[in-house]
Amino acid sequence: MEEFDFVDSADPNFDFNALVVDVEENTIRGHWKAALRKLKKLNKYFVTPKRRVPEKTYVAVLEVCLANRLHGARASEPARKILEQMAEEGYEIPGTIGNHCILNCLGKGPHGTHAGFGGIDTALAMLAAIESSQSGLKIISEDTYGAIIMALSRDGDVEEACTLLGSIVMEHSITPALDVFSDVGRTAAKTETMGETVLQILRLAKASGYIVDNMASTNSGRDLLASGVIAAEQLDNLPLGLRLLTAASKAKGCAPDRGDDLVSSFSSTSQRASTLIHTRAIDAAVLDNNWKLAVKLQQLMTERSLIPSTQVLRKVVGICAKNEKGKRATALLLDWIQRAKDGTADKPPIIVFDNVVNACEICGEESLTLEVLEAMKEVHNSEGNIVTTNSTKAKGSN
Repeated sequence: MEEFDFVDSADPNFDFNALVVDVEENTIRGHWKAALRKLKKLNKYFVTPKRRVPEKTYVAVLEVCLANRLHGARASEPARKILEQMAEEGYEIPGTIGNHCILNCLGKGPHGTHAGFGGIDTALAMLAAIESSQSGLKIISEDTYGAIIMALSRDGDVEEACTLLGSIVMEHSITPALDVFSDVGRTAAKTETMGETVLQILRLAKASGYIVDNMASTNSGRDLLASGVIAAEQLDNLPLGLRLLTAASKAKGCAPDRGDDLVSSFSSTSQRASTLIHTRAIDAAVLDNNWKLAVKLQQLMTERSLIPSTQVLRKVVGICAKNEKGKRATALLLDWIQRAKDGTADKPPIIVFDNVVNACEICGEESLTLEVLEAMKEVHNSEGNIVTTNSTKAKGSN
């Protein structure tokens, strides 16, 4: 018997509908590549202004593409195209699907790729498609924005990351996770010319509702504050650097450590910046003849696990001796001697002992004078210069 092919000539949409069914059946079976090929054929040969691919068909293909993280990001570009088509058609993009498409096309490779697939450009194109769709940016989650911003930061595009961060915080009142701020801040702090950018990121974090005094309670917060300290040193903004460390010291939940100690020692770079900030601040205090401030700053250095240089120790002892603060100068000198024994400083020179002895003499602190002289003998095996020698003889004659 001769075979015949049956065609329903009464239905002009027969081939279109059959192909739609074929696409959806492939999605049910999990055949994402076949579903994409059929969808492409559907759009190329059968779609007209009056005959469009159903919204549910697009959604079904996106869902099968999303399996296994966009199949290792290999389905990123097809998913992007579908999102753009849905936006053009005026369809709503489900929030879960839109967010997962963006998140799963980002990886740790160059330019945010995963094994060469997906990447930042694809994620940004998806974001733009969703923005222009019926759904709009309201469906994009904080995590999705954060993932894009951090990918931009890792790729070195700090300015673009900061621009997007500022946009979602200031224009859309979105509060990203604190590690998003710290990630961008850390990358910016690595470039000496981006100190102002780091401070802008700190301002955005505050605008998002994060309290600076509480930031050091978390590792991400300490990371961000450390970047701020590095930026303050780069900009030679000593008051800001000291304020950030003071704010860190107020954070709860850091016991048995202190927040400012953890921030200053967060990295070798933050430790160096913190040391330089305190050193320059002490120099300024000495220049202003403000012995109390100089002493306080040296004390803070110790509390923050920062090691003052021999020059710093000499200046602080010297300003106290100059202002005839015998007790304070003696205590600082004895502390310096202990540092020298511990190997964290050079031993005090004889001239420093002489200055402290003279200050104690002026203050009438005879017991301290003798204590300093004994310490000098132990450190230098010396009785000092003519001034201290005469002082010793005078004590002996009495």
